[in-house]
Amino acid sequence: MPTGREINYNVKAGAGLYLPENDTYVDLNSGKAVTFEWAPAMAEDNGYISYEVVFDRVGGDFSAPVGRVASQIIGSRNYVSIPAKTLSRIARAAGVGIWEDGSLQWSVHASKGLGGVIYPAPRRLNVRTVNSMDPLPTAVTMSGAALEGEVKMVPSQGIDGSGPQEGVFEMFGIVSGGDFTIVDNLDRYYILNANGTMTTSTTAVTTSLGASASVRWLQLDFDGMTWTEQTVSKVEYYAASWTGTMTTDRRTMTYAGKGVWKLENYPNAISDNEVYDSRHRFDMTLSDNTMIFLGTTLTLGVDYTEDYLRVNFYTLEGVGSKDWDKTWTYLQADCGRTLDVFLYLNADNAAGSWWHEYNFK
Repeated sequence: MPTGREINYNVKAGAGLYLPENDTYVDLNSGKAVTFEWAPAMAEDNGYISYEVVFDRVGGDFSAPVGRVASQIIGSRNYVSIPAKTLSRIARAAGVGIWEDGSLQWSVHASKGLGGVIYPAPRRLNVRTVNSMDPLPTAVTMSGAALEGEVKMVPSQGIDGSGPQEGVFEMFGIVSGGDFTIVDNLDRYYILNANGTMTTSTTAVTTSLGASASVRWLQLDFDGMTWTEQTVSKVEYYAASWTGTMTTDRRTMTYAGKGVWKLENYPNAISDNEVYDSRHRFDMTLSDNTMIFLGTTLTLGVDYTEDYLRVNFYTLEGVGSKDWDKTWTYLQADCGRTLDVFLYLNADNAAGSWWHEYNFK
């Protein structure tokens, strides 16, 4: 007796590959994503088709791809923009060395979940891979007269929920115009060049940002040998509550040194309301007036756990409603209590990452 309609997995490849054109050369050190596009495939039953761009060594048959990337919108579109660093890793898997020119080939795999088809006539892509450390550091330390003491950089946790960024380390703290050294766990030293690139050395070397003392946000990318820095103008504690009308409170925090900000004896009166609405987060303003929102998507349980107090970074596009979203709350018993708030943007805390804590009075 039939149990239902048999699923038809048959797919026919599209008319061909569109972009990039055959034998295109891309210097991936530019950091620009590369767009891949192809003709849509056809399903015999006109059903949903998913796509992956697949990569192989030149001359390979894609039976064991060295890399594969799903297309846009969870694999449903016939195009995808692939980040330069992702392409560099794939090219290295195809045998191209670090910071070298080489070739790989690409095509598209279209399927309905099982089986599928590889588009014929694959294209060659010529690339220069990203300048990268091999192996990537697992720990990075800064020290010298330009700093507030020895600084253990923190592995990047990403922004807008992107997750940890492999090979990227960050620090917050005062950097003056003096010299400092950067060294990783394998005793490799680094110089920050004026053009935003990094140079490595096997012997101790010093570097300088050549500017007056200011609180900086410094990011080092060892998987691209690039660096960026921004000046932090201020960090604010922001609180909001809704009891029929919207009430907000914003307090500038004091920089306490080595990536720590504090707000002492905060009266917390805004949370003393009949519905115990106690939403709060931190807002960081950079020197170009860009605002970064520091908060969480987690929900408070029966206690302030280490994970709940972890700090995540969001842009204006990623935070959602800047008046409501990505906020922490207090336990009901703590609403209205005076407290000290400490924000740790360094590794010297219980979480070893971006974190904060309360001291209720």
